[in-house]
Amino acid sequence: MTDETHASVDQARVDGAGSAWVGRGIPRKEDRRLVTGYGLFAGDGEVPRQTHCAILRSPHAHARIRGVDTRRAKELPGVVTVLTGEDARALWNPIPPVMDLLDMRLPSVYGLAVDKVHYCGEPVAAVTADDPYIAQDALDLIEVDYEVLEPLTTMDQALGLDGGTPPLLYEDWPDNRQCVWEVSYGDVDEAFAQADDIVEVEVASHRYSGVPMEGRAVVAEYDPRANQLTVRLSTQFPHQCRTLFAATFDIPEPNVRVLANDVGGGFGNKLQVDAEIIPVMMAVATRRPVKWVERRSEWMTSGPASRDFDYHIQGAFTRDGMLLAVRDHLRGDMGCDGAVRTGGLGALLVGGTYGSGPYTPKAYWAKVECVVTNKAPYGAYRGYGKDIANLGIERLMDAAAEQLALDRIDLRRRNLVTEYPYETPGGPIIESGSFTECLDELVKAMDLDELERRRKEAQAGGRYLGLGIVTVLEPSSASIPMSMFNGYESASVRITPDGQVMALTGMQHIGQGVETAIAQVTADVLGCSPDDVRVVFGDTNAVPYGLGSFSSRGATYGVTAVHRAADEVRGKLLKAASNLMEADVEDLDLGDGAVSVRGAPSQRMTIGEVAKAVYLFPGPYAALPGEDKPTLEGNFVWTNPQVNWVPDENGRVRLYPAHASGAEGALVEVDPETGQVDVQRLWVVHDVGKMINPRIVEAQVVGGMIQGYGGMMLEHLAYGDDGSMLAPTLTDYQLPNFLSTPPVEMRHLETPSPITPLGTKGVGEAGCIGTPTVLMAAVEDALRPWGVQVSDGPLNPERVLEMIHAASEGAA
Repeated sequence: MTDETHASVDQARVDGAGSAWVGRGIPRKEDRRLVTGYGLFAGDGEVPRQTHCAILRSPHAHARIRGVDTRRAKELPGVVTVLTGEDARALWNPIPPVMDLLDMRLPSVYGLAVDKVHYCGEPVAAVTADDPYIAQDALDLIEVDYEVLEPLTTMDQALGLDGGTPPLLYEDWPDNRQCVWEVSYGDVDEAFAQADDIVEVEVASHRYSGVPMEGRAVVAEYDPRANQLTVRLSTQFPHQCRTLFAATFDIPEPNVRVLANDVGGGFGNKLQVDAEIIPVMMAVATRRPVKWVERRSEWMTSGPASRDFDYHIQGAFTRDGMLLAVRDHLRGDMGCDGAVRTGGLGALLVGGTYGSGPYTPKAYWAKVECVVTNKAPYGAYRGYGKDIANLGIERLMDAAAEQLALDRIDLRRRNLVTEYPYETPGGPIIESGSFTECLDELVKAMDLDELERRRKEAQAGGRYLGLGIVTVLEPSSASIPMSMFNGYESASVRITPDGQVMALTGMQHIGQGVETAIAQVTADVLGCSPDDVRVVFGDTNAVPYGLGSFSSRGATYGVTAVHRAADEVRGKLLKAASNLMEADVEDLDLGDGAVSVRGAPSQRMTIGEVAKAVYLFPGPYAALPGEDKPTLEGNFVWTNPQVNWVPDENGRVRLYPAHASGAEGALVEVDPETGQVDVQRLWVVHDVGKMINPRIVEAQVVGGMIQGYGGMMLEHLAYGDDGSMLAPTLTDYQLPNFLSTPPVEMRHLETPSPITPLGTKGVGEAGCIGTPTVLMAAVEDALRPWGVQVSDGPLNPERVLEMIHAASEGAA
């Protein structure tokens, strides 16, 4: 982050001036333990009698399993057991899906492949042994008889659009589509008939995903005497994992305990039970603890992947640039599955819902096709479909500006949402926002006139600079019916007898600052310091059932539930102090860790003194007479009033209740001789409503932008024609680092949400949404002399040179 970024933030908030904790950029509570090596991750778990799990994976992308011979592996000294997919099918239930809506097709999945393998790297058998090296050695002794089948590595192949007759991945399906969905609003055909110009673009995204520091890791223990299962794992949603484990193994849910402490990177990638089920089934089968820590190559070949879509979008425009209608066709490559093993399929549905972006067409139609191929499962990744929508609509706006000979910023301004609340053509309501203001602030921050002058000067000297500008809509707090992401959050707040505060939340700490934000909100309500608040999460035996961390929901669902629970405690705290000090509640002040009588500073009780009186001496009948819940504890479950699952007359529902505004800019230089792209600077202006902690907001936005930069410029989960992964290690898969990332300049606006009590909205995905798009636009701008149209990535030197040569040959 650059000095300009720090200078753009309100220093009063950053330095902690003012009386309230919300809005102050205090250091994160969790950082001390993490940076000093005291973090507790799933892979750190060690238990007595522990065995180690290793997984045999398919070398083929598509093949029938004719037999699996495990005899030699079982005979190896130190091996405890070996299981296959047939064993899993005979003993347990298939893994339940994480979503089941829109008549989507759901394969039966048992963790280990049964009958067929559907991607290169799919688990086929698993070993547990007393030593991890013995477990790995045993894998070499397992013999699998495969009948290799034709692999499908593209959506065109899977749908037979390449002229062939594709095999079916799942033979009980009629074709290779997992889901097909349409949404429409208004008279699209009439709008296109009336248009002065029709603008059409085709864009696509290559396959990439998150690369967390910690891959998947599990330590599982099963006690057969009590029929109790304890699982420590790296996850974003512990309670849903408990539900999935209970259903798979037919164990009563109260007998299943899931523990998730620190998570070494979530990013949506850890919102499933896929390979995680394997060490758990080994523990249930052997009745001994089992540990499994995923290797990096396993993550790269079989972890949940994302992006990988193509998008045909048409816009109907008037001559002066008004957008009348949008028509979309979106296809996504689900790999072998996007709804059972993982939950990535919903990203395509989000892309279709928000295909009009922050603009105001009068009519809209979208068709979404989710296609299965012989690749690893399609999972959630930061951005989750909002990036898809942004790429389509923003590239359409750039193409429209070019075709209509209009300024690209003016074109956006005349079509942006400006009045709130605004019901989008896809159904959700943008409750408040500042899209025009963000765009105007971005133009000011970039000093566009000066950049244009520099660009012309550079081009005269044989250097090619490009500028990109996009607007950004960030829907957050997904609330999806018939899924495990259905939209509520629970919290309990209590003051202990010694006056300390505990906030128990269903949210999961995954590095996003949720511990600090919840502590700030709680401290504000209860008049104490965030240092006095202990945030408890990640233990399904301790915290109320919650949905965990995804879709930037911490600042909406998470903190609102805590805020309401803390407010209940505040009321009882003041009531007890009123009784104990014989003063009216209206005359009491709560702050600095004490309750005092206004105008009488000597009449004062610390929170600890009030708590001791409530719990112990003189006790609840004296401190809280007549109170039906005479403890300093509050519980709350919050649902968002803007969510609506009842379809309107157009079949639309409202699944996302919070919407942040933003705009991004980029300056690049492209060397046409080498294809090298130098991203010189990124700009972002964002409005996430009320900021709880500006420093955390900055880190979230910048971190997301760097992930978006890496995805567009460097990263690629590429497959060979045989379905094998071409980037199985970090030697092959490039990631951005401190030396390669561009500087970012950031500015904030704050338009509070009218829906949440604190005016907060989500922020976690903002940077990932617009950055790939703005980089694509900037590179196209730099290559304008060659007539290059940038429609996909990655924008590495090889790909950029291909674009230049293709455009040159087309012009010739």
